[in-house]
Amino acid sequence: MLLKLVGAGILAAVTALIVRQVRPDYAVFVQLGGVAVVCALLLSLAQDLLAALEGMLSFAGTGGSGGFSLLAKALGICVTTQIAADVCRDSGSTALANIIELAGRLLVLSLALPLLKSIAELAVGLIHG
Repeated sequence: MLLKLVGAGILAAVTALIVRQVRPDYAVFVQLGGVAVVCALLLSLAQDLLAALEGMLSFAGTGGSGGFSLLAKALGICVTTQIAADVCRDSGSTALANIIELAGRLLVLSLALPLLKSIAELAVGLIHG
């Protein structure tokens, strides 16, 4: 699996470098294709890993998988926005990359708001009685 991932990444990077010399406007599409291939290879690995983690958490008796689901969603948002921002930076769009990163941070914050609300309600309940 590691050789497939590394090979696909190196092949995409070298291909983008060659394409950038001939047609610079197409290099971004080659990079995006490389990212898509590597992400597709990672999906099966990530699914197995997430299933194993969820199994361990349920075995530990941590209650429902709501916290795990929240963590998995936040991780997905962070990884996706980081990849998108890096592709934008590579193509020279730094401002767009910064906006994408800001959007990712705001999405993670909005995802965590219900959890923060329940923690605040628990704290108020402990204080009052």
